[in-house]
Amino acid sequence: MAGPLDYLRWRGDFTFEQNPFNSVDASLFASLIYLPVDKSAAGHTLSEVAKRLRSLPSFQHQMHDETGAEILLLPESPRLGNVKILNWTNRMDTKPAPLQFTAATFRLTDHTILISYRGTDSSMIGWNEDMNMNYMPEIYGQTVATKYLYDIAKKFPNDEIYLVGHSKGGNFAQFALSNSSIALQNRIIQALSFDGPGFFHQVYSTEGFKRSKSKMKTYLPESSIIGTMLDHPERVLIVKSDAPMKDQHDPRRWKVGRDSFVMAEGLTTGARVLRHSLIHFNHSIPDAKRSEMFSALFDAFENSDINDVNQLTTHKIIGTYRLGRIIMSLEPDMRQIITGMFNEIWTTYRNNLKLPFTEGELNYYPKSNDSAKAPVFFEFYAKNHPKVKLPKELFTKAARKKHRRDFHEKRK
Repeated sequence: MAGPLDYLRWRGDFTFEQNPFNSVDASLFASLIYLPVDKSAAGHTLSEVAKRLRSLPSFQHQMHDETGAEILLLPESPRLGNVKILNWTNRMDTKPAPLQFTAATFRLTDHTILISYRGTDSSMIGWNEDMNMNYMPEIYGQTVATKYLYDIAKKFPNDEIYLVGHSKGGNFAQFALSNSSIALQNRIIQALSFDGPGFFHQVYSTEGFKRSKSKMKTYLPESSIIGTMLDHPERVLIVKSDAPMKDQHDPRRWKVGRDSFVMAEGLTTGARVLRHSLIHFNHSIPDAKRSEMFSALFDAFENSDINDVNQLTTHKIIGTYRLGRIIMSLEPDMRQIITGMFNEIWTTYRNNLKLPFTEGELNYYPKSNDSAKAPVFFEFYAKNHPKVKLPKELFTKAARKKHRRDFHEKRK
């Protein structure tokens, strides 16, 4: 069965006026944000950027598989190739908190723009930020993503906006929507996440999240790993993929039929059991202890000059040796927690391989972190919603002033 890159070959000659923007287009923008591009791309089209990338001597060995195919297809597919880049922002910081952030803004039509947020790269800073999401309801990157949305919305005040992102980027897209003013939320058409982790209760119980939840949609592959972390109170659709479980995180390996993704019946048993294992782990180690553990681990990486995950994964034997030395350099109590963590997740996974799942309306078990609540995942067919307008009674001067005050307080 075909995937998003086949869709680009089939439908790449249609403009957005001829064939409206859809979820497959959104997933492609969520992957294009990973291209090795900087702020100099602004003002150029995706086709021009792709031609520049494929002329680089490093193209053949740096950009292969789906990424190489995507770069080769863009100049031949005016639907995406003719899209103009309005902004491209890259940031990598360690203070005030770990931050690996990339976002770009694209011109879709005369009155519509799209913001795409990037997920985690191979940097240790990015992975440190991801680990923080495991125990912190809000992280610094989410605040940066919200500010980026505000800045772009101010620069292009007459446009409606799509927000998209893959993995961590999908979380950023939906968080930015939920943390925006009512006026800005009304300008946002949808916030689409592709295999992004969910949210803590402290986030999705806020008024901003509840108010904008109808504009959120999350797509997960049927053997999702990253996407089953935390909770998804928003609308979730499960997509077919025949790639191995670890490779399904890439939306370009999902199944497409004409202009939309092909829906699966639900998460596979392996994905559900993994979800159950992660919930069990989250409840077995207190947040403070997890914070201490991850801080110690990433300090050890820094002290060993490990700044990229590829230093641990490119050569299996060397990577295993390096990781072993790093873990052995930790204090005994931290070392015990880390080794216990892997054992705990594996034991829970193994013990629940035959876990009985409920049927009918609740067949998307396991439940949320609060096991007394309803299921995390809800299945619907991927139809486009009409544009949702938020209640006018909320759109008052006092409400706008309060939101601005709250937003600036958060940024301090």
